Amino acid sequence: MQFFKYIACAGLIWTAASAAQSATVETQVALQGKTLIYDGPLSAEVNTRAAELLKQSGQVDTLKINSRGGEIGLGMDLGNLVYDHQLNVEVGQYCFSSCANYVFPAGKVKYLNLRSQLGWHGGSLQKMQIESAEMEQIYNEYIGPIRAKEKAFFQKIKVQQASTIAGQAPQYDEFEHCVGWRYTREKMRSFGIDQVRYKQWLWLPKASFENKCIFTIR
Repeated sequence: MQFFKYIACAGLIWTAASAAQSATVETQVALQGKTLIYDGPLSAEVNTRAAELLKQSGQVDTLKINSRGGEIGLGMDLGNLVYDHQLNVEVGQYCFSSCANYVFPAGKVKYLNLRSQLGWHGGSLQKMQIESAEMEQIYNEYIGPIRAKEKAFFQKIKVQQASTIAGQAPQYDEFEHCVGWRYTREKMRSFGIDQVRYKQWLWLPKASFENKCIFTIR
């Protein structure tokens, strides 16, 4: 798939849209009662601030997130924070890329609102097409440690690492023009992503995000 020539918001190789958004959108984090609000692209500084807020308040039980994702390592860092504090995760409007890969599955209970968009589009195990030997060397230096970190992360939270790349299998080539994919609740459970609940008894996400299709794996 053309889209998957780019690593899933890995910071090393970004899609133009992801890079532009990260440059213009400032991530916000704040406490609202027992909920930690995280709004925007994943950020090392904001992850640190989120950890500080959790230390300050022993009452937090839920992370509510709106994020298009970010660098793979940052996603795992936030996922570890969620898992270690046994936080529930609630998706507000959307949770894409590294947010779906690492933050959502780490939640104790995972909540989806009626129109929440939850989308995957790859991880450290995905195949890459790299145009130059120099870039390939840089990529290999980056991806080796990240793959080891990703493997350890999924072993820790007891979720299958394959959940990050299942939508890139050949049987889904017809959806190469789509921005990514989602799983049904039953399919998520097959990967070990359990305790997924619907806030309004139903989950009815739109079939597209910003005029780009998202396909469903059942």
